[in-house]
Amino acid sequence: MQHQSFQNGYFVRLERGERVTESLHRFFQHQQVTAGWIQAIGALESVRLGYFDRERKQYLEKEFSGVYELLSFQGNVALVETEPFLHAHAVLGAADYLTYGGHFIEGIVAVTMEVVVLTFPLEIHRRLDEKTGLRLWDMPTKA
Repeated sequence: MQHQSFQNGYFVRLERGERVTESLHRFFQHQQVTAGWIQAIGALESVRLGYFDRERKQYLEKEFSGVYELLSFQGNVALVETEPFLHAHAVLGAADYLTYGGHFIEGIVAVTMEVVVLTFPLEIHRRLDEKTGLRLWDMPTKA
């Protein structure tokens, strides 16, 4: 991994063979990211995406073997207890020009992954919401 900082964040390049979620988690820990927005493009392989089943209150996971263009990857960073937590969605492009998308769980960098992380000077926390079964943003004030 390589990175360069700017006033409100970082440019990050993940390299071939890196596990995306694990690598980004370590980066967020090291840089003490407590609230952020993330976008990326690149190429991934062995990608796991999820689709949230509201009735079961769980993600249905599917693995996509092979190499895919990472057409879109966006999400946010917040804290679960004291740990940074990545919540991202991805759109993958296949060699036959079909696309697949969903909640990003994990993938391995096949060529490169170019990431922009915008950071914010505050803490956003996620707490388990019993109604949905998801860890949702816990905002201090309500509109």
